[in-house]
Amino acid sequence: MGGRATRAPAVLWGSHMSGQAQFEPSAEYHETAHPSPWIYGWLATVPLIWGFNFVCLKILYHPDVGFTVEGMLSARYIIMALLFGAILLLQRNSKPIDRGDYLYLFIFALVTVGIYQWVFAKAIQLTSAAESALLISTSPIWVFLISFLMGTQRFDARRMIGVAVGFAGVAMVIFGAGKSADVADTRVLGDFVMIVAAILWASYAVFSHRLLEKYSPLKIVATIHLLGAIVLIPIGFGQMISVEPWSLGLVPWLCILQYSVLAGVYAFWMWYRGVKRIGASQTMLFQYFVPLVALVAGYLILHEIPTQWQIAGIVVTILGVHLARKQAPPQIAVTESEPFEELEEEDEVTAIAEGPSA
Repeated sequence: MGGRATRAPAVLWGSHMSGQAQFEPSAEYHETAHPSPWIYGWLATVPLIWGFNFVCLKILYHPDVGFTVEGMLSARYIIMALLFGAILLLQRNSKPIDRGDYLYLFIFALVTVGIYQWVFAKAIQLTSAAESALLISTSPIWVFLISFLMGTQRFDARRMIGVAVGFAGVAMVIFGAGKSADVADTRVLGDFVMIVAAILWASYAVFSHRLLEKYSPLKIVATIHLLGAIVLIPIGFGQMISVEPWSLGLVPWLCILQYSVLAGVYAFWMWYRGVKRIGASQTMLFQYFVPLVALVAGYLILHEIPTQWQIAGIVVTILGVHLARKQAPPQIAVTESEPFEELEEEDEVTAIAEGPSA
């Protein structure tokens, strides 16, 4: 995603539509035939950032800090607007956004940034960090279901089994929890709110493809977050000021910077860079570590103790997400060389769905 692929050995894929094999472009070959090992090191920081992000939000919600969802989002998007604005300035020589796309972009930003960010942040306030991280990671399941219902995805027994397994794991996580002094009264509600957030994020992945056909992922991400900031900053600005952010201690400020700069900007940039350099399939493997990081961080910092049923549910849900993902077909390298384009449509959609959602 985001760059023109170079020439590479063609790959022979068996066709399920006919008895003859076909030459198709491989989504795993990218502009770098032998990517630097550093890209794997940098990508390894991303699940750490995303996983810890859920804990940071819980800290910012603590009464001693005093942020509401709206105030926190206002603070975040003031910082993110400056950073994404700078990114767009640096990309001013890239293809400009057509005037006819701005209405679609604004509606898209309102739903997938304005509404989604509030739902996502509210869910974390209501439930635990680990459950939040797990439930938002089910978005690839929802991508498949939305695409199937829209008629753009054919029936696939393996992926349907993945959906069923994933839902079973989610049920184990939601209904297998013990009592918690912090979220006992709101945890189940928060879990279902986070499922709504996962559906919204999956919708972002599905409906962004029209834009990704014309513009780079980073340009789209920067633009929709700037448009979303127009809505989110005014809504919580008064509450943000009442918290007096200039008087906050070191830990809350580090959490704000983590939520805004690292999870909000760096993670997007590094994720799409990984997709471009090493391919969608390898990059998306890093997403499996996010719920585990959130689970460990929640236990060590917030003293959230999952039950055995919940731990089992996490494993089952991750298995379901893995089964529901599109699997790369068997590949046999041949000697011919053919030019090819970037990621296939569904590889792009899945990469976005499993990418930064916080």
